[in-house]
Amino acid sequence: MNQDFNKIFKTPKYTGVTLSLLSMFVLAAMFVVWQKFPKQDPLESEQNISILCDFKLKIPVEKILASFKKEYPCSFMVNFLDAKELTSALQSKSGSNADLLIANKTILLKYTFADSNYGEGIPFAFEKLSNSLPEQQSNEPFVCSIKNDTPHSRLAFALGRYFAAPSRGQFFLAEAGFTGVNGDIWKLRPTVSILVPKTYEKRSKDIAKKFSKLEGVNLDVTGKDELEANATIHLIAQSNAKEYLPDLLIGFKELSPDNKSYFPATENSRQGLVSFSTRYKRTAIRFFNFYNREI
Repeated sequence: MNQDFNKIFKTPKYTGVTLSLLSMFVLAAMFVVWQKFPKQDPLESEQNISILCDFKLKIPVEKILASFKKEYPCSFMVNFLDAKELTSALQSKSGSNADLLIANKTILLKYTFADSNYGEGIPFAFEKLSNSLPEQQSNEPFVCSIKNDTPHSRLAFALGRYFAAPSRGQFFLAEAGFTGVNGDIWKLRPTVSILVPKTYEKRSKDIAKKFSKLEGVNLDVTGKDELEANATIHLIAQSNAKEYLPDLLIGFKELSPDNKSYFPATENSRQGLVSFSTRYKRTAIRFFNFYNREI
């Protein structure tokens, strides 16, 4: 990595940048140290989370819940309902009592999202191919949708991330014949690094605290001016240490034209940019959407 930094120092691309090369190196090193020491605070013990789940997912879901409990002791009250029972529960008040809904997003869009009782949730799989007509099959994924006012939100979000994690829930879903998703790498309490303009730092940290309390993840927010951020990101991006790039950038108008390390968090906005190298892409995008609702 030091060799890469030395090469960049000999051929700087930012003419007119007022930062010294030493300052740029220190900033880059700060990002590296920042990523190496994530907080490891465990989630508080939360018991008896209630779940309504589509019956067609029963086999993999039972295995996923059993696997999750081996890593994080907790208990679940799960009701597996067929399509008719699930629809009936969601239409009635009984569906609104569950901490977590596990079903196809199409059903939840129709019966729960419109009432704002539940969030859009964490996608984790798509329908198995069947003999039904293509128009009868949903193009939407199955999701873990968490009740907005549940006191068990941190456990519910951790479980949703577990469902979507390649080395955890995705294994059991693939075993059962479901098409998986590109979820985040599993960690009970991941740390997401966020870079914002200096003027946004205080507000961003306040929003990050709310999100951290909701999802049980660590968010490290740092504020830099745009020139400083561009120089530092460019330096790291040209090295062999791209994993130390901030996971999410918020509020920067643009990066340098030759910077290919980030993609837009949403189709309609480039104010949120997610690192291609991050292990927590989905979590970073959820925070960006949460951030936009709070500002």
